[in-house]
Amino acid sequence: MLMRLGNQAMILLDASSSMTEKSFDLGMATAFNILDTLGEDDFVNLITFSEVVKTPVPCFKDRMVRATPDNIQEIKSAVKAIKLQDTANFTAGLEYAFSLLHKYNQSGAGSQCNQAIMLITESTSESHKDVIKQYNWPHMPVRIFTYLIGSDSGSRSNLHDMACSNKGFFVQINDYDEARRKVIDYALVMARPMIMYQADHPVHWSPVFVAGKSGGLGRDSEYQRRLVTTVSTPVFDRRNHSVRVANLLGVVGTDVPIEEIRKVIPQHKLGPNGYSFIVDNNGRVLYHPDLRPLGDANQYIDQLKPKYASVDITELELPETEFGNNNEIIEINKNLLNEMRGDMIKPKEGETEFTVMNHYDDSKRVSTRTHRYFYGPIEDTPFTLAIVLPEKYGSHEFVSQQEIRHSRNNVTEYFKGDNWRVHPDWVYCEYNSVSDLEKERESSGEYSSRDQEPSFGSPEEQVLHFLSRAGRPGWKWMSVRPKSPQPHHNMHSGSNGNSPGSSHFGSQHSNSQGSRKAEPYFCDRTLIQSLVRDAMVTDGLDRNTTGSSSGKEDKHPIATLMAILKRQGYQKFVVATSFVATRSGLLRWIDHVKRPEDTPEPHFSEDNVRAMDTSWYKRAIDQHSVEPDSFVYSVPFGSGYAIKSNATLVTASHAIFVEHRGHKAPAGVVGLQFQHDSLAKHFINITSACTGMTGCKRTCASDNLDCYVLDNSGFVIISEEMEHTGKFFGQIDGTIMDSLVQDRIYKRVTVNDYQGVCSDADNPYTAAGGILEPNRLGSWFFNHLLALSATWLSFMPAALRAWPQEEYTYDNEDVVFVDNNYSDEYEFGNEYNMQVDQEMDEFFTTADVEYTTPPPRQHKPHVGPRFSPDPQNARRCDLRTDLYMLQPERLNQGGQNNPLKGKLTNCHVSGCERPFSVQKIPHSNLILLVVDTLCPCGSKQLDIEPLEEAGVIGACSTRRQEQEQESRRRPKKCINYHPEEIEIQQCGRGSTLLHMSGSVIVAHLLMVTVTFVLANA
Repeated sequence: MLMRLGNQAMILLDASSSMTEKSFDLGMATAFNILDTLGEDDFVNLITFSEVVKTPVPCFKDRMVRATPDNIQEIKSAVKAIKLQDTANFTAGLEYAFSLLHKYNQSGAGSQCNQAIMLITESTSESHKDVIKQYNWPHMPVRIFTYLIGSDSGSRSNLHDMACSNKGFFVQINDYDEARRKVIDYALVMARPMIMYQADHPVHWSPVFVAGKSGGLGRDSEYQRRLVTTVSTPVFDRRNHSVRVANLLGVVGTDVPIEEIRKVIPQHKLGPNGYSFIVDNNGRVLYHPDLRPLGDANQYIDQLKPKYASVDITELELPETEFGNNNEIIEINKNLLNEMRGDMIKPKEGETEFTVMNHYDDSKRVSTRTHRYFYGPIEDTPFTLAIVLPEKYGSHEFVSQQEIRHSRNNVTEYFKGDNWRVHPDWVYCEYNSVSDLEKERESSGEYSSRDQEPSFGSPEEQVLHFLSRAGRPGWKWMSVRPKSPQPHHNMHSGSNGNSPGSSHFGSQHSNSQGSRKAEPYFCDRTLIQSLVRDAMVTDGLDRNTTGSSSGKEDKHPIATLMAILKRQGYQKFVVATSFVATRSGLLRWIDHVKRPEDTPEPHFSEDNVRAMDTSWYKRAIDQHSVEPDSFVYSVPFGSGYAIKSNATLVTASHAIFVEHRGHKAPAGVVGLQFQHDSLAKHFINITSACTGMTGCKRTCASDNLDCYVLDNSGFVIISEEMEHTGKFFGQIDGTIMDSLVQDRIYKRVTVNDYQGVCSDADNPYTAAGGILEPNRLGSWFFNHLLALSATWLSFMPAALRAWPQEEYTYDNEDVVFVDNNYSDEYEFGNEYNMQVDQEMDEFFTTADVEYTTPPPRQHKPHVGPRFSPDPQNARRCDLRTDLYMLQPERLNQGGQNNPLKGKLTNCHVSGCERPFSVQKIPHSNLILLVVDTLCPCGSKQLDIEPLEEAGVIGACSTRRQEQEQESRRRPKKCINYHPEEIEIQQCGRGSTLLHMSGSVIVAHLLMVTVTFVLANA
């Protein structure tokens, strides 16, 4: 991708029987290397010709397609399946290529700049002047580049004439190394007009790609690859020569890590569930929180071959699809997304608002959220930046800071102990270069050993380093970054390389010349003073968990939480960890149970150091808008088989919001982790006893009743069968789960993953708002803490009153639930034909809401191979899965969490019925489900595993074809003509464009060296 002015290239590959298999493989490698030089501003197609012209990818016939990584890979895969046959019809191939290029030139489609034909063959008996004269002379809008595979002398002369008479270049390819090196000559020829004008040095920004290793010191950083974009510009030869030449000496550029760009838009300014992203002129994403590029199998490290991530913004922002009264699809959100994409590509400033789906925990959970989008172009780049804020709580920011320089106390006193962490990806303070850090240590007398690592071992060490200096006389806040930032890369891996999840702190900027600005460091004053304030408020976490010894009420936030829990009997649950995570990235915790030294499980702080990015933090913030007083409960997925070891922990988190003058802003999240075993025992004890004024015949301990506690995504929190814990309920009883969807208790949401990974064996060719400043600093912790165990104690007795003692009176007795998949192999005696409803009436105590389940809408599982990618041959694919969201308003009628009852009828030949009841658990994201098991209705299984979309896959799929038609913005300039270019005689014949005088060669080698060093810095 030397020049990115927009090319339209037709590659003609000889696939006749005159080509030997070895020559065809070499020709195919040549074509593939040409494809690899193209970028997303280019358009391309590859055809093979023998007696007839063929387009290897059927849906690319008579078209030019964007040179995206997906399309390039599609072409490569299709060409590999071509078989050699018949004789070569060069005229047919050239006529097809000229006609297609002419059509695009006249219609205004494509890149509208350079047009070229690349002809790859082993032999030709003529130079085909007649067809070339008909289509290309006298103006020669299409350049012709010819590639001779092998050393046929007669063909050499013909191919040389074709290229030289059409402003092209001739190349002879004898081996795979030449196929890789010599194909780039075409780009040097296309750059001639720009070089001759000597006026423009276009700056090119590449799409994002997977490059070298990240500079972090975290546990996973050794294997963590970083995303990079390259910015480059050409270097011209301005000297006068005795013959007319247009020499490109090289390209100078550097890799810019995406993590450096993201630092310019601090995450703490965007708040919980807020984020930013950047798209280019083609709508492709430079970065986005959901961008998941494929690995490159170390190609960049081994061969400097980047793996580009080409993902459109419409593949990451997933608009919610709504249904009208007649089940017609309403795509208002999708239309708004497409309008925003069009504006960002133009580019223009704007704002919009629409609802999108958000998935968590490896796409096992889903929620919907309305976002506000603010976007505008980035000057002198092809990029447009968008800021995304949640509509309900993203418009205001909680501001509470502690001035460090005027503090009476040493602020580092609030950071004692090892039970705190800061967000490792956020920049609190950092030096601009390693040399700046070394000078600071030397001036302060700290840097006494040459063996000392010139970096920090952890982000916490770095924060303390700057805090200790912030209180000294003469300290200055340097909160403006230098305009020309230093290259950012890793110098050292720290003393042990095992500190949890670090990133920027271990990779100080390297520059032997020192900093480019007088101030050696950068500090985010707002962030670090907010961190200090949060540390003051949460200081002494372990000292405030037992209450005040003086008898006075302790207003510490954690003390308040623990005091309420103690009054409500939280000691019934074995609490392992309590924690608080704040908007400044601070995480504090206390371990109430000593961890075994030999436990293989990571500590809470290791998995949750990026607290604001965790599922429990994000879900707690969203849950506040559903039920402000509630906790969000979760257990590890599939953790039921670990129950016996008491290793499974329940995580309960609660969001803290501050209200001021009618506006709310999130300030943090508090929570606990406690042993699942103690909670399950407490649940079983309560639900196994009768409550209320009357007796009961059956409880959850009865053999003919199953009781479950499900979360708002349909996962089992508690079940009588411990192995069900953490399992999706639809896999246990899909029939009941289906009926809960039909009753609108859960909503089934189809989620598409356009970044899925499948095995290549399936390849078809190879088999902004205002600032909120509350009056009382720290009050955000004191006013909204709720009782964790009170939640459980409040619902446990009521749970068994979910079924009434009064007689059932269903309103729609003629509506039945029918499922033809039910088993009918059971036989029953007369003893079963009892009045099930009557028995259930005697057991349950309230009857405020009654409901009979209607016939469910047939839900057909998606057809396709199960998601099991081959790591060695992975490919992108479209995956689809059905996830579930609780609809709490359905269970909260008239402000009461009344039970909703249903029953499955006519689901068995015996005519038995299967009643069930569901009730919202107060102050939580949970429901209690009680199911009768006497009637043996067959049970199907629902799965949430992603499956590949059925039908045509790859570039010819309907979605990919629609994507080809999406709008794009061409590069601003097209320099493809200079009247004196015809005077240049160089066009091949054994020479290369870099066969110059010794001084030019030296200059070229120098520029290549500089480019290599900068690109790999």
